[in-house]
Amino acid sequence: MQGFLLALENQKNDLHLSYNINLSYISALKRNPFMKKTLLLLFLTFTLAGVGKAQDIHFTQFTMSPLMLNPANTGAFKGSFRVGGIYRSQWSHFTTGYETPVVYIDAPIIRGFRAYDWIGVGLNVFQDKAGVANMQFGGLQISASYHLALNKTRRDVITFGFGGGQVDRRIDLTRGGIKLGDELADPSLGMTSMDRTGIQGKTNYTDLNAGLLYTRKLSEKQNLRMGLSLMHLNRPQYRLRGGNRDNADRQPMRWTGHAEMGIGLNDKWSVTPAVYVQSMTNLLEIQAQALAGYLLNAEKDITIFGGGGMRLGDAIPLIVGVNWKNIRAGLSFDYNFTDVTPNGNGGFELAVSYIGTIFKKPTVDPVIICPRFL
Repeated sequence: MQGFLLALENQKNDLHLSYNINLSYISALKRNPFMKKTLLLLFLTFTLAGVGKAQDIHFTQFTMSPLMLNPANTGAFKGSFRVGGIYRSQWSHFTTGYETPVVYIDAPIIRGFRAYDWIGVGLNVFQDKAGVANMQFGGLQISASYHLALNKTRRDVITFGFGGGQVDRRIDLTRGGIKLGDELADPSLGMTSMDRTGIQGKTNYTDLNAGLLYTRKLSEKQNLRMGLSLMHLNRPQYRLRGGNRDNADRQPMRWTGHAEMGIGLNDKWSVTPAVYVQSMTNLLEIQAQALAGYLLNAEKDITIFGGGGMRLGDAIPLIVGVNWKNIRAGLSFDYNFTDVTPNGNGGFELAVSYIGTIFKKPTVDPVIICPRFL
């Protein structure tokens, strides 16, 4: 969403909007800070309600929402199951900023066609809510993956993933203080404006995704993970505006590339550089970051980490966290330097994940001990 508002602010992108606001209002935003905050949020809300082409839900701690990042991440870990969640609050200086919670669970369930392959399944639940009209976007998706080991030691693994489910979008235009495009241009229209009567309260659709993932263990202290995902493969009809629907109403596909590399420097220190690139229509987001880890307590397996990076043209993310055995928790803050957030109040995230291991009870063959007689 950050890239979308930046595009809106600079007016550099070809955004196809159902609800037009006169350009004089946009000019006024730059002259009046209060009006800027109010109308930008209104404009964003109703753009998304129409045919606004913007970026999807995404996170600064993108590795902490693995199934939303790439369905091929399903079951791509060492353990019996993984459960986690992430919560993002963005632009809290607005009256009603963004709130985005995500929870997920996945597991490698059975062996594949070969002895060294395996199959994973997962469930991902998400919601995004913002704006004076309480615009909501959320759903439940399931995913499955096939992990193809290229060698017996599983040193190199290629994963194919696929996911899909139902997505729900809704808006509440009965809330006070809401003005649509033609109502801003002509305040006398009231509740019978064409923009208002042309909006339905909710819609739902089926959304399909796919992805690839490659992991390689370079050495005992180095590992590489890189992937590519394609979202909205079926380009679903997703808008809230009624009437005849055509290709302009279809959600555009989004591709995401991501990579990270874990590097152990010595017995105490490690570093993990990562990069994230996503594109949707003519919008492009590039994020690079690096986290340094320090083994605080080897006996209790406690590692603290921290670092930062850059989201080009938008923000500087700062990240801290801790790994304690199979639990990972992270906290991040985005220092935003665009005109939308002049005080740097970009976004805040809290994330946690847990990898559990269920040990199979071993089968012990009975042994009969014969006493020895002297």
